[in-house]
Amino acid sequence: MDDTTMQRLVEQPSDEGDVFEGSVCLGRAHYHLAVYQHFAEAGNEAVPANTAVEGRIVLFGDFDLSELHRRGSELTLRMADGRAVDFSLTDDNGRIRSTGRGMYQDHDRQPPLDPPVEGI
Repeated sequence: MDDTTMQRLVEQPSDEGDVFEGSVCLGRAHYHLAVYQHFAEAGNEAVPANTAVEGRIVLFGDFDLSELHRRGSELTLRMADGRAVDFSLTDDNGRIRSTGRGMYQDHDRQPPLDPPVEGI
């Protein structure tokens, strides 16, 4: 039986978001990501597609990426569009790879506060 694996680049989000370690916000970061959808066939059976996220983050402020990489912690990027991705750093330069379910809607995200309306 031949097993075939394919991947397709489905999007490349780039913006600013917040990086968390657990529930602690480490700060803001610029991100540029590549989202791949993986397809596989085992014999004549199709295996459900899954997604993987790779890319790079640049943290604003005084963050030691090499220390975060050395610790090997799972981090979460909360993206500007309301989605999130759990990831680990793959090197000291901010390269990342998703660790679990790919991107997901972040239901814990607090909506931005509306600015006060003048004249009311």
